[in-house]
Amino acid sequence: MSDLSRLKADIDFVKTLAVEGGRVPLNGGFPLFLAGLVFGAAALLHYASVISISPFAGLSSFAIWGSAMLLYALWGVGWGLKNRAALKVQGNKNRVVGTVWGGIGFSIFLFSVTLAILSYRLPNSHLEVFMMPMVLVLYGLGWIITAEVSAQRWMTLVGIGCFVVVPLIAWMSLRPEQLLVYALALICSALIPGWLLMAREKVA
Repeated sequence: MSDLSRLKADIDFVKTLAVEGGRVPLNGGFPLFLAGLVFGAAALLHYASVISISPFAGLSSFAIWGSAMLLYALWGVGWGLKNRAALKVQGNKNRVVGTVWGGIGFSIFLFSVTLAILSYRLPNSHLEVFMMPMVLVLYGLGWIITAEVSAQRWMTLVGIGCFVVVPLIAWMSLRPEQLLVYALALICSALIPGWLLMAREKVA
């Protein structure tokens, strides 16, 4: 009986989030917009380096993506400190969504560190090809969960789009065009949705 009561409580909580989701705007648009902007630009810069477009020829992937991660971290921390008062009273829905995307961001960071260590320890210079598909898988998962919590079904389409692009990204591994597809995927799965969320937050 206790299991049924716990299940009912969980269902009621999800229903509460869904009802709240129709009224309260999400306040995490900027970190997503920033991720799409910074890492999308990094993908384009990496592409320019790979095909030797001056003055970007010769830039290492470590320098490009490491700088992007540092820039995003500094900018993100600054945004968090600036908005910490508002984030403390964000409501259940935003708290759950923030936890989901925070976990996704930390998972991406940890996975990138793991790949860097493996690349250093193992005689394989192509381990980084796992990074882009993994990021999009996590983004897709994040959008599916966010759609369910916030009752905004357009986010489900964004999540499905991420999953659809993953096999294409994998198929194009080690081809320069893969970076262009990845940049476009980040624009469509982070930059544009993040901008939409920021616009809705301002209207509300």
